[in-house]
Amino acid sequence: MNYQELDKEIAHLERVFGMISSNDRIPLSYWHNRLRNLPRPTLMPTQRERIARLEETLRSLNEADEADEASIAEAPLRPTGTRW
Repeated sequence: MNYQELDKEIAHLERVFGMISSNDRIPLSYWHNRLRNLPRPTLMPTQRERIARLEETLRSLNEADEADEASIAEAPLRPTGTRW
């Protein structure tokens, strides 16, 4: 992948990451894999910085998702067996 192709891929991921949430149909692990599969040795410093920001965005989404799951798991059960 050349510099221009990498730049286009990073720009695409930046657009997508501005719209995704942990509740989307495409799991966050898919986007993690897309980032991991970029050829790191050929990246320019500015591209590395952009990818670092994307990785931080995914980390934040994962943390928010884990916090949501933890609060659901800790919620008390109603007499009917469902959570509040």
